[in-house]
Parts: sequence; C-alpha cells; structure tokens
Amino acid sequence: MLSTPQRLWQVLKPNPQREESPTAEASGIAPPDDRGLFVIGAARSGTTVFQNALNSSPDIFLLGEPALQDDPGTPDFAARYNAMHRSWGNQENKSSFCPPLFGQDAPWQHYLARLARHYRYVGSKIVVNPHEAARTCQQLFEFHCRHFYRSHYVFTFRNPIDVLMSTRGLAELNGDEAAGHDTVLKSFLQVMALYIRFLRNLPLVRAVFHEDLGEAVLRDTGAWLGVDLGEAAGYYDNARVRRYSLDQVPEHARALAEEVIAAYEELRGQVAGGMRLVQLEQNSNHIDPAHFTPLGNLHRRIAGLLAAS
Repeated sequence: MLSTPQRLWQVLKPNPQREESPTAEASGIAPPDDRGLFVIGAARSGTTVFQNALNSSPDIFLLGEPALQDDPGTPDFAARYNAMHRSWGNQENKSSFCPPLFGQDAPWQHYLARLARHYRYVGSKIVVNPHEAARTCQQLFEFHCRHFYRSHYVFTFRNPIDVLMSTRGLAELNGDEAAGHDTVLKSFLQVMALYIRFLRNLPLVRAVFHEDLGEAVLRDTGAWLGVDLGEAAGYYDNARVRRYSLDQVPEHARALAEEVIAAYEELRGQVAGGMRLVQLEQNSNHIDPAHFTPLGNLHRRIAGLLAAS
C-alpha cells in the first residue's frame, strides 16, 4: 500500500494526458474578481463552519486559509497548500484540498481562474489571528482592493468572550503559548474595524453572527449570492458550541472585555437595522457626539479602544 506522500505524488506528478501548467506562457492569468467569495473573521469566530456550509453548494469552492495576501505566487501552490492541511490532520474536501487541475503545479491565481470555470464563486476562508492582527488587516484590505474589488465578502462574528476563551483554550490544548487576553480582544476589534472599512469601500460586503446562524440567515445569504444553500443549515449544531461568561475572564482584562462586548452588541444592532448612512462622510475629531451617525460613532469608539494602551 502506498504511503500518504506516495499517493499524493501519484496525483500531483506530471501526466501528459492532463493539461500542463500555463505558468510559462500566461503569467498574467487571474480569476474574475466579480466571481470571488471570501469569508473573513477572527480566530474561533465561526469561519470554518460557515465556510463548510457555503461549500455544501455545488456553485461554491472556498479554500481554507491559503493566506493569498502573503503567498509568494510561485508555481507550487497546491503542493504547499495541501501539505499544510495534511500537517493539520485535515481530511480532503473542498475546504482543505486543492485538486490537481494541471499536469504540473501552478500559482494560486491559475487555480482560482480554473476553478472559476466550474464554480460560480471561488475564494477562501480568511482567519485573522491575534498576533499581528493590525498588519494582517491592512494587508487584507490592500490585497482585496487590488485583486478582488467586486467580490462578495462575508464577515463572521461571534460573542467576543466566546472568541477570547476559545482562542486561548485551543492554544493551550495544542501546547502553544496563548495570546494575552488584551491581545485577543484587540484583534477582535481590528476585525470589526476591518469590516467597517470593507463595508464603506467595497461594493458587496455583509456580516453574519454565529449566535444567529440558522436556516433564515443561510437562506438570506443564498439569496444574496443567488445560490441554493438548502443543505447549509445541517452544518450547525448548537449542542457542539461551547459558551463562556464574563465571570471566566480574569479581573485584569474584564474592563476591556466589557467594552468590546458593548461594541459588539452595537454592531449586531446596526447590522440588524440595515447599516444606514454608510457613505456619510464624518470627521472623527468632531467635538459634538450628536454629530455622528451610529456607524460613525461605532467606528470612533473602536478606534479609541484600539488606541488605548
């Protein structure tokens, strides 16, 4: 019996019956940006289950955490991506395996362009981890404006206390050094700020909240995308979702946690109300709080929390 690496080599090795990689003669190839679909969220905020739910559609193919904004663009994308997911112990599916679409390997742009021939939407799940969240959010904004301006974006959010405790708990379970409480909470704020930035600057952006996800939200998302997500609700099982309370947060981080919870609930309320007056220009230095729209005030509030030491 072939080992796993041997089986993978049988799949990826050159085959004259398959089309060769277009790297040499078509370096400018790129997927159509209006066919892109990306799920963005903080670590432990429900990005994985939402990606899997979307991937249940035969019209969608989303890669799992390829970090395209950091990818060197070399013609070995599938080998690197698939090796990463094998190292994580993930079984092969849409979310964890880039299929061998060429006789030889190719850059990520070529895979998304080829997948776009078979799927209505192609893209990825993007997780903003606590460390270097500010840098990652800036990279994501610049990268997606440049390459996927007309794509669809769904930001996933989850109660920040659940995100905080789950993120630290998973790191400790894996034997890794857990990010500090303030670091995790501020990375959550960075994702909120990134959502507002995307919402104000890119044309097709929305948010979903883990606590609200079910048939109604998924049906609405499917209508927005124009695809059938009839199987998607089956991926959600509330019995498997662990929840935490503010009492479990150490005293030294509790004040910031309360502030982040308040900002999160304000965001949920605004999204539920339709995010009005998104394009109204406002000056963050205005001295009269009544000057701000709800979204402008939330943006100012988040900026203040991030600027605090």
